[in-house]
Amino acid sequence: MSNMALIEWNESLKLGVAVVDGQHERLVGIINRLNEAMMDGKGADVIGEIMDELIIYTATHFNMEEKYFAQFEYPDADQHKREHDALIAKVSAFAGDFEKAQFNSKSALAAELLQFLQIWWRYHMMETDSKFVALFKEKGLT
Repeated sequence: MSNMALIEWNESLKLGVAVVDGQHERLVGIINRLNEAMMDGKGADVIGEIMDELIIYTATHFNMEEKYFAQFEYPDADQHKREHDALIAKVSAFAGDFEKAQFNSKSALAAELLQFLQIWWRYHMMETDSKFVALFKEKGLT
């Protein structure tokens, strides 16, 4: 069993808004569990459960952010929501492909999803999300 986290949650990953940071930390946990399941050769059912959790997470997290976008009149809300919608579509497509895949191709799909999530984490969570932090803090979220 591997103990090495793919993404180590630390202060440098925090944006400074507790509700957002808490959910981002949860995503890092999901990514790390997916990586560990693959590294440990876990069955497709375990990877499938992690994908299900990822789908629920994205819906919950994006709804929270978008609620604040509307409440705080975030000027880049439409563009940000398009990124959210694209991720939801991509994760749903992965889940659909995973469900239909033959057993021997499930690990390749899981590896592809993991790679996608790492890129998306770096781009969306660390760059795009950082753009709303000042507004959220100005409106009293800390």
